[in-house]
Amino acid sequence: MATESEPVALRRGKSALRRAYNRLLRPHLPYKIGVFNGVPARRVRLLDRTDEFPEYEAALVDAVRTTVEPDDAVVVIGGGYGVSSVIAARRAGPNGRVFTYEPTHERFPFIEETAALNRVADRIDARRALVGPGVKLDGDGGGADRIDPAALPDCDVLELDCEGAEADVLRGLSIRPRAIIVETHGCFGTPSDETRNVLDSLGYDVVDERPDEPDRDIHVLVARRRNDRGLRSLLGR
Repeated sequence: MATESEPVALRRGKSALRRAYNRLLRPHLPYKIGVFNGVPARRVRLLDRTDEFPEYEAALVDAVRTTVEPDDAVVVIGGGYGVSSVIAARRAGPNGRVFTYEPTHERFPFIEETAALNRVADRIDARRALVGPGVKLDGDGGGADRIDPAALPDCDVLELDCEGAEADVLRGLSIRPRAIIVETHGCFGTPSDETRNVLDSLGYDVVDERPDEPDRDIHVLVARRRNDRGLRSLLGR
C-alpha cells in the first residue's frame, strides 16, 4: 500500500502495477469462495486479499431478512450471484419456494452454485430470463428467455433488483404479493419517486426506505399491500 512518505515515482509504479494486474491477470484467475453478508459464494478471485464482505448489498439483504416469512413463496427479479435468493430461501424454510430470474450469461451459473453451496438448491428455481425491458444488464443477456411481468408466478414477496427497469416491471404485474422489495435506480433513468408512485397506484404503501447510494438515487423500498392479503392469506395458510 502506498504511503505519503513514498517517493512519487514509487507510488506511480505501484499504481501502474495494480492497473496492469486488474486488467491483464485478475480476470483470468479462478474464483474462490468468499462470504457475502453471511452467504458463501464462489465469486472472489484467487489472489484477492479480501474474502469477507459483511456489508454486501446491505440494504437489500436486510430488507429480505426482515420481510420474508416462513413458508413464503418469493420471486426474485435480478438474481445476481444468488445471495439474496439464498437468504430468502433460508427465511422461507423447507416449505417455502424461491423463483429467481437472471438474464446474464456471466451471473446465472453463480446462482445455482451459490444455492448448492448453501444447501438450499432444492428451494430455489433459477431461470435464465429477462423480465420486462433490459434497461441495463451487467453482462451478456443474449439467449436469455423473455418473460412478461404479467406471467410471473404468484408469490408472497416480490424482490426487484433490475437496474432501472423496476417501474416498468411493476406496471406490468398481474400478481399482488403481500410485500414488494425494490432497489430503485434513479441513476439509470428511473427516479425513486417514479417507483414510489407506481407502488402507490398498485395499492402499496412504502413502509420502509433504506438508502444504498443516495447520491445516485439508489434506495431500497419495502412496500406492503394495503389490505395485506398476499398468497398465503388467499390460500388459507
